[in-house]
Amino acid sequence: MNKPKIYLAGKMSGLSFDEMNKWRKEATELLRYENVHIENPCYYYNFEMNPEDYTENEVKKFDLWLVKNCDIVLVNLDHPDSIGTAIEVHEAYNNWNKPVIGFGTAQNHPWIELCITKRCETLEDAVNHIKDFYLPHL
Repeated sequence: MNKPKIYLAGKMSGLSFDEMNKWRKEATELLRYENVHIENPCYYYNFEMNPEDYTENEVKKFDLWLVKNCDIVLVNLDHPDSIGTAIEVHEAYNNWNKPVIGFGTAQNHPWIELCITKRCETLEDAVNHIKDFYLPHL
């Protein structure tokens, strides 16, 4: 049996590697004793690569492939200006019927809010919801 996959969606553009990855490391730590596979998109890209070695279309398609092939999306909603995150959330919820568990206190566009299966204030609350509600059934 395959491990359930949890995709960690959230802003990356314009952030340092540490900024984009801090909450993802915390989520991974909170889920460390669970039998899950974490999809952290920060680990798939070398942000020091020459942009001529890849295309933005390739990056977008790969990220969306990861979302499509996961079981749950855990999303940091505290950067409502992230277009990539908005597209991932929309595709996951509307096109692929994935549960989207969000956390954060920022106000997001109403259409994004409509794509959130469950909204929690903190990362810990969101992870606990996934552990209690979803993981026993995957």
